[in-house]
Amino acid sequence: MLLIPACMLLTYMTTRHAPDEILRRSAKMTRRATIARVKASLPDLATSIPLGDAAFHMHWGMASEQSSPIRHLGYTSFLDSLTGLHNRTYVAERVQHLLKLTPAARVTVLFINLDCFGKVNNIAGYELGDRVLRGVAHRLAGLVNHDDLLGRICGDEFIVVVDKRGDASAIGEFALRILDLLSAPLEIAGREYHLGASIGIACSSGDARDADTLIRNAGSAMRRAKESGRGRVQFFTQGLQDESQRRFRVEELLHHALAAGELKLAYQPIINSASHKTVGAEALLRWTSSELGEVAPAEFVPVAEDAGLMESIGDWVLEQACAQAAQWRRRIAPRLPVSVNISPLQFNERLVRHVAACLERNGLDAPALQLEITERVLMPDDPAVAATTAALAGLGVTLALDDFGTGYASLSYLKRFALHNLKIDRSFVAGLPHDSDSIAITRALVAMAHACSMTVTAEGVETHEQATALREMGCDMLQGYLFGRPASADKFAGSLLGASRANIGRATQ
Repeated sequence: MLLIPACMLLTYMTTRHAPDEILRRSAKMTRRATIARVKASLPDLATSIPLGDAAFHMHWGMASEQSSPIRHLGYTSFLDSLTGLHNRTYVAERVQHLLKLTPAARVTVLFINLDCFGKVNNIAGYELGDRVLRGVAHRLAGLVNHDDLLGRICGDEFIVVVDKRGDASAIGEFALRILDLLSAPLEIAGREYHLGASIGIACSSGDARDADTLIRNAGSAMRRAKESGRGRVQFFTQGLQDESQRRFRVEELLHHALAAGELKLAYQPIINSASHKTVGAEALLRWTSSELGEVAPAEFVPVAEDAGLMESIGDWVLEQACAQAAQWRRRIAPRLPVSVNISPLQFNERLVRHVAACLERNGLDAPALQLEITERVLMPDDPAVAATTAALAGLGVTLALDDFGTGYASLSYLKRFALHNLKIDRSFVAGLPHDSDSIAITRALVAMAHACSMTVTAEGVETHEQATALREMGCDMLQGYLFGRPASADKFAGSLLGASRANIGRATQ
């Protein structure tokens, strides 16, 4: 596997991004330039386009802006209406043509996915999101050569096809230039957007000899790059083939998992470090597929996010967790809050409305619900994120920052956002109580959180020595296998009742 981290980006000077009026003109210019490239790249190719029961043959050299409506229809059927770039249909046909025309040639596909575009759409709206996509297309069009083929596949996915850029090293350097270009802030309507990108690369010489396979392989490599930390380049290898097929099957089955009743919630106890009593529970999503068996959340959650399923699944998780919390509070644990993990794709004003509705439907007091968000939610820094956190806090629910220290969030986030609880990632806990770096970092995180009036929960506690060290550092709550593995609602309730009876027994002795 060849991963190229963002820190190895080549220095690349980019032009200042055009203001809105220039962007509008550039969209037209991009379309005209695209048409010109189509004419130039296919001087002798007649394309057969089905039209009802008949078909007509259009020679690209004959097409023009004054062409007949039928010719114009054939023309625009190969263009992306939003950006003016080639669309997926044309890219696939052109790649197939190149492969057949020169079977021995090396055709390379670079599959580009914007890392943070989903956040832009959710926070700023689709209209501004469209303008961002046009801005990205404008940048890419200024980078690729005349011989390269540039297209937009769908959404925030772009593709570059090259056949004259040399060996893998040259291709890798070209990909790094793209990363550098897309990592620069993009200014739209007076605001800067930090997108970044992940790129997958597949070459026809070894990976595939047909267009669909080549594009699919590049897409698989792109997803691996994204999973490896984003802002990276990944070349496709045969080792990714099985993973690609597995991922495709996971996505297929996941579309029906909720309706089939295969998704469940498991609950892990959260312990007060001083009293050793259970003071909360984290609801964790689990999937037992009738075909695949147990599928780890680390595998299926990213698939659900990419497939657009996370919002519906997240709604279900929130509803189930609220209903369960209400039941426990009525029957066995009047003060037990439940924590729910929130995907970055859910974090918008719609979430505020849904949380309020769930609380009302289940007769649940807001303090009984804690929402856990990761650093990804807070990046890019956007006023809408602060507004959403403030609105949720205004409802009375608790907000926890999960896995803190594993990403790129600024320490200032602890102060700027309406957060109540800081969860220390298990990677820091694992080194306790002997690793000096883990001790220093954990102690500093606890002190900073307390200085910001936040409580602290340590995850991944597996030994008594770790629990003792964390307690001595002032950590408020502990969570991990030492205190209990995630269990079904019934088993979790049973353990709560058992602990309650034991406490009553000790009190009456």
